[in-house]
Amino acid sequence: MSIKNKSIVITGAASGIGRACAQLFAREGARLVLADRQTAALKNTQDCLGETAHPVISMAFDVGSSEQCSALVNKAVQSHGCIDVLIHAAGICVAAPLLEMTDDQWRETLRINLDGSFFITREVAKVMVAQKSGTMVLLTSDRGLYGSSSYAHYAASKGGMIALTKSLALSLGQHGVTVNGLNPGMTDTPLARGANPNLWDEKAAQDVLGTANLPEQAAQTLLYLAGVGGAFTTGQILGTRLRNGQ
Repeated sequence: MSIKNKSIVITGAASGIGRACAQLFAREGARLVLADRQTAALKNTQDCLGETAHPVISMAFDVGSSEQCSALVNKAVQSHGCIDVLIHAAGICVAAPLLEMTDDQWRETLRINLDGSFFITREVAKVMVAQKSGTMVLLTSDRGLYGSSSYAHYAASKGGMIALTKSLALSLGQHGVTVNGLNPGMTDTPLARGANPNLWDEKAAQDVLGTANLPEQAAQTLLYLAGVGGAFTTGQILGTRLRNGQ
């Protein structure tokens, strides 16, 4: 099942996996709506796409704002008449050992990662239920399954996202909407490097395959879930890596 001419919203499109999806999906002929709060980087993503089959729409937004998620969805529908696919890649990850973590660090991570996931999927779900079709894929994390000693807030948010993904699948399946998650594993993105840049090379070498994923590899997996995989798969959390020691 091709994504050619499909209306696809990508959050977190300014960098990392979201940006790689924008590049790949544009080459596949999708109609794109790109969103991120990093306005300069988002413009750079759009500029790097070059000539595309359809005009690309970009919008600066904060996924942790219910109102801005609603505005993004309205813009996509006004422009394309529908939303066929949501790739939800927006998120933050800032290191904070548990005993040193501030209330604000906890709340901001949950606001962006978990609240934002609820806000954007709720608004997109309204459109997809009305049209009786659609596919959502959320960027989750194996930290949501196994926890983290230095990122408890991030792990908690991703654990919530995994439960939300499964709940959405149960709620929306009868309306022809599929919902899945991707645990991409250790991926070479600004978010991952920024979380612990001094230990990046050491951590990458300790990966089960001896290196980190590339965003482009994750984008290929998301292409499958957005297309043929999303036609019959729902409520699943696809992982790309076995953790070392398992």
